[in-house]
Amino acid sequence: MQYKKLFRQEPPIDLVTSILRATGLLGMEDLRWFTKDELVLTGFEEWLLHLEPYYLPCKAKRFLHGEMDGARLITIFRHIVRPHGYDIHVQERLYKEHKHTLYQIQPNNPFRDLSGASMTVEFT
Repeated sequence: MQYKKLFRQEPPIDLVTSILRATGLLGMEDLRWFTKDELVLTGFEEWLLHLEPYYLPCKAKRFLHGEMDGARLITIFRHIVRPHGYDIHVQERLYKEHKHTLYQIQPNNPFRDLSGASMTVEFT
């Protein structure tokens, strides 16, 4: 319920999916690891205008205005996917003596069936 401290109302899942797709991801169910350097930072002004009415005014001023970079975009991702049952997980890995930070969108309930099929288990 932390999103109520950030938002006037929860952003719709269609808007969240379109924002993720505009930045180069496939959507909420994209389980690939990515870095902030892989995100597309062009054209963000368009979807920021659609997202801003959902934020509280003081939070919109803090998070949405100013220079957009990969770190700020990851923070916005964290905000908008959390109300829909997802979170951004972080891992740091060393590759050729350089530390890389990897991100992944994962459901909060990892045992949830993402295919949409209903499943019943009976124990007798």
